[in-house]
Amino acid sequence: MGTPIAEYVPDRLVRGRTVLAGNAAHVPSPMTGRGFGTSLDDAAALAHHLRDADGNSAPGALADYEAERLAPAQGLVLSGQAFTRSFAPSA
Repeated sequence: MGTPIAEYVPDRLVRGRTVLAGNAAHVPSPMTGRGFGTSLDDAAALAHHLRDADGNSAPGALADYEAERLAPAQGLVLSGQAFTRSFAPSA
């Protein structure tokens, strides 16, 4: 049995100049209660890295954002999947 919502584990958050943040980057299970807070963390990290970049170093700033936020995004989704599956009936 799959999970009741589309929970996917991201393998990247940045491609070129396109950045995913918040629930677009990691669809968390609502059972974790961490989606909003994690989205704020993503926004703060992205703002921090872009604030410190000039126009020529924006790609590096985006790479730094991804390096900081990818593991937490993956962890959020994986923990939500495990939590959701704990309520699924045994096969």
